[in-house]
Amino acid sequence: MTDGLSQQLWQLSEAGEPVVMLGRQHAVGEEAAFERLLQLGILLHRGREASWDVCADCDCGADEREVLWDGDIATAKCAADRRRDERLDADDVRSFSVDVHAFMDGVATSMGLGRAELVAPGLWSLGMLADGRIIVAAPTRAGIRQPGLVGAIRLTHKEGTIVLVGPELPALTRGNLAEQDIHHVQPAHALLPSAGDLFLALDTRRLPDGRAGRYELVLTAATQTVRLDDREASIRAKPFQLLRALADAHRDGRPVVHPSVLHALLFSANTSPDAVRKLANELRSQLREHFGDTPRVAGLITTNNTLGYSIACPPLSVLVK
Repeated sequence: MTDGLSQQLWQLSEAGEPVVMLGRQHAVGEEAAFERLLQLGILLHRGREASWDVCADCDCGADEREVLWDGDIATAKCAADRRRDERLDADDVRSFSVDVHAFMDGVATSMGLGRAELVAPGLWSLGMLADGRIIVAAPTRAGIRQPGLVGAIRLTHKEGTIVLVGPELPALTRGNLAEQDIHHVQPAHALLPSAGDLFLALDTRRLPDGRAGRYELVLTAATQTVRLDDREASIRAKPFQLLRALADAHRDGRPVVHPSVLHALLFSANTSPDAVRKLANELRSQLREHFGDTPRVAGLITTNNTLGYSIACPPLSVLVK
């Protein structure tokens, strides 16, 4: 699924139920993803549309055109000029309802969180990430702006950092929520381009974590800059790429990365498998050069000969900018 169709579902859900999607609302190349939504029960056949948009340059004053059906042939009739009647593709004017519960299940399942739980009207608990963040979704405007939102969330999750995914909120409201360790993000800012089992998933690295200004390790990709605790330095490109790969995995809550994964990511197929080990040693050398030969620096990049490499930092303490 492309993130265009995934974003469509979130946008259509904002207005509240019933949520309706037309067959024509997916782009070329998204047909297979559209069928997958039908298989999962996220989209349900609703029927044929009875109206269509007016002509782009029509001055008849009508808000819409009537759709007349002759078998499987649909025609949008122009009230002012029959010459403007438009033959429509029957597939384009199919109508589907969106099952929001199934949609939230799809997001949670794609992220490996299990099934979504309805905790209040319009409010869904999607589950807990490996790093302890709890994902709560309010796909409708009514759900995210309901009175007692904080109480509804904390009734189910009394403690912990909450990521609240839903429509735009005023800055003051976001600030008030953040003070209570509930951190808002709009779906469009956190969508993960889908592939395979990541169907409908949100990108955990783009979800807020409530630790602004309190990270132990910060990487700035544009400048290849590394900040460790209160010190900052730039390191060479290849070691930075390795550190970036480990940092991304750390942010995903799966910090240990197998050497074969790193090799495929950082080297060509004909490069020796030992290149990863050599690059890890080069990265450690770069870190010692810039941050000192201390136990903290020496132990930052850990090696498990069976599982792979990781960054020795607590969850949610590493940031990639």
